[in-house]
Amino acid sequence: MNFAQDLPYVWPSFHNIYFFYMFLILLGIIIYAKIMNHLQQKQKNVFSFWNEYLKFAHARKCNQAEINILKGFYESLDSETADFLLQPENRGKFKNSLYRYFLNQPSNPTEKEVDLFDKLFRSSQEYKKEIQSLEDVLVGEVCALEAEGREELTYVMQKTNDDLLLSAKVLSKDFLVPGKEAKLYLFRPSSGGYLLPGIVTKTSEKGIIFHLKGEIERKGEAHLMLPVKYSLLINPWPKKDETEEDSLELDRGKLLLSEENLDRQYELLRRISKDQAKGKEDRFKMQETARSFTALSERISDRGLTFEFPPSVSNEIWKLQDLWEVHFTFPDGPSIDVRGKMFPVKQKSDLYMIRFVDADDSLRKTIYEEIKKRGGLREILG
Repeated sequence: MNFAQDLPYVWPSFHNIYFFYMFLILLGIIIYAKIMNHLQQKQKNVFSFWNEYLKFAHARKCNQAEINILKGFYESLDSETADFLLQPENRGKFKNSLYRYFLNQPSNPTEKEVDLFDKLFRSSQEYKKEIQSLEDVLVGEVCALEAEGREELTYVMQKTNDDLLLSAKVLSKDFLVPGKEAKLYLFRPSSGGYLLPGIVTKTSEKGIIFHLKGEIERKGEAHLMLPVKYSLLINPWPKKDETEEDSLELDRGKLLLSEENLDRQYELLRRISKDQAKGKEDRFKMQETARSFTALSERISDRGLTFEFPPSVSNEIWKLQDLWEVHFTFPDGPSIDVRGKMFPVKQKSDLYMIRFVDADDSLRKTIYEEIKKRGGLREILG
């Protein structure tokens, strides 16, 4: 007997509540997908916006310390504001927002804030001039007032040949003292920082009068070069005749190369590979050891120098030695002995650079002053 055939077939039934539950589940899935897509897009936009700020800063040659300050400002913005301030027509609002951020962040180095502000927004010819008198200081220029080891931001409201009217809106009471000696720090992207010594002569709630008193001093980031052909004596350092126990050179196979050197070596290797593919193997036969040689400088600065190898020396020996010692003498001036890293200059294949690595502040100042005496120009080494 087949009982299955005797049982009547019962169709499944669904209560309306089940359709409601299914609708809620489907709606939840759609909402979740929308939210996740929005969050991913928002995160992508935020990352993209910071990349644009970073490009803006790099194009104006900001250093890492200044970029760190800019990153702090960026992180204080929401994504809509960050996008808004990036637009060229909103550059004025960008300046105001950054200045207000500086005023609310006393922990940042004030001089670095001035440097960053000027690098980001000073692009006119006026800001490319050196500061030799108050005539070269511009109304509206952001600067830092320094006294007794403290620094605070302000800006120039008016000027005469001898006096500046500075905003006192955010200056502390310690600066609002007639007779106080102080220095004003300003920055020019093309020539570096400047310190203007002076005295506070009058004060009010809105401003102070700063009277220039003394010579304007240079401070930081100014580098000059001298296009000149001086005789150079270049030696591998340390010398190979030192005993292994006395040698201070690290294992070349374990050296960590800087990003700059990696880029330059990569470019050179590409050029070598291309020439080798054409059968020009003889160009790359290297001597077994690095050796001393003489050359003529092309440019000298307080940070390095450029030169060309003489015909008798293979320009491939730079790869055999990590550090080199160079000796040269300024006519009617001091002799210089300094060590540095050698690498090819990107723009010109027959030009090489030695970037100084052990020049202390005293030596750099000596070189800078000698270059300045001889009419040095703004540094462009490579």
